[in-house]
Amino acid sequence: MSRRRTSLWFLPAEEQGDLPTSVLGAIEELERRGYNITSVSGCSMGSLVGGMYAAGKLEEFKQFLYSIDNMQIISMMDLSISASYLVKGEKIMEALARIVPDVNIEDLPIPFAAVATDLYTGEEVVFREGSLLDAIRASISVPSLFKPYKIGHRTLIDGGLTNTFPLDLAIRSGHDILVGFDVNDIDAESINAYLSELHEINEDMSLYSRDNKMARDSIVTDTTMTLIDKIAEVGSSNKVYRQARKEASARRSELQSHGKELRVPVNADDNFYSILKRSISITNHVIANKMIEKCPPDVLVRMVMDEPNVKMAYARAREISEIGRDLMSNALDEYEARTSHMDEEEGVIVQEEED
Repeated sequence: MSRRRTSLWFLPAEEQGDLPTSVLGAIEELERRGYNITSVSGCSMGSLVGGMYAAGKLEEFKQFLYSIDNMQIISMMDLSISASYLVKGEKIMEALARIVPDVNIEDLPIPFAAVATDLYTGEEVVFREGSLLDAIRASISVPSLFKPYKIGHRTLIDGGLTNTFPLDLAIRSGHDILVGFDVNDIDAESINAYLSELHEINEDMSLYSRDNKMARDSIVTDTTMTLIDKIAEVGSSNKVYRQARKEASARRSELQSHGKELRVPVNADDNFYSILKRSISITNHVIANKMIEKCPPDVLVRMVMDEPNVKMAYARAREISEIGRDLMSNALDEYEARTSHMDEEEGVIVQEEED
């Protein structure tokens, strides 16, 4: 089989582990299009999927994800009464060990790097050798959710805190391309449009309330009106106010009902957990953008973290995988069109790799 280009594949950290299946379709699309994946790096759930791929066990991992539902996911959550974490993580790792018996990273068929963070020093800890399962377990240790993982003198948590999008850790050959799949994107334009319209509706409702109060006060203090006339006028004013408020309330309800379709985190400030989760996601988004500026990938796939079609991902694994496939397909189409145009202009010969 002729490989059109030697490709370098990178897997990102993912928001709270909701989206590993989206990456599966993206990888399959890369391979279907003839790209040879020669190196993998990632953190958090990205290290999990990347590790499975580097170990040659992606198909088995995919079938595992396709076969489980949300209740089975819950059954693998070995909950703890600890004050510092909710899940021990032992059952999840036992399930992974049944897919890929532990192997040293340096013995994998292709180079692999996973990222974790030292809880005490804040240092980025990169795994390029040693136990694959240890590296994955350390990298997926979402703070307060999973128990921090101890290796030697280090206490390790999620790598997304220091390097959400570790493009800089990719092993490059000099004639490959760098491919990034980022699920931490934010559709700021849609969010701002939604919040601006919601603010206007709320302002209108406050204005209606203020105007109605002023009208009532004016009627009540009008010495030229009889009591019967005042009652009638107040009733008329209240009727106009109620109608205006009803219409504004309907507009607000309609806007909120479509908020998720507009990729807006409508419940981001509902409670302690939602605020914490959103804060972590924003941190991931900012770090990812900084890394993209530092190490621009040749092909960049970005999935919006608020994408409504990727919620409850484990229960809809096949569907989510197809979303990732479509996103990768579009990104490769753009890359190939761009590079084909450049090759024609510059007379560049694209090197092919033969299996």
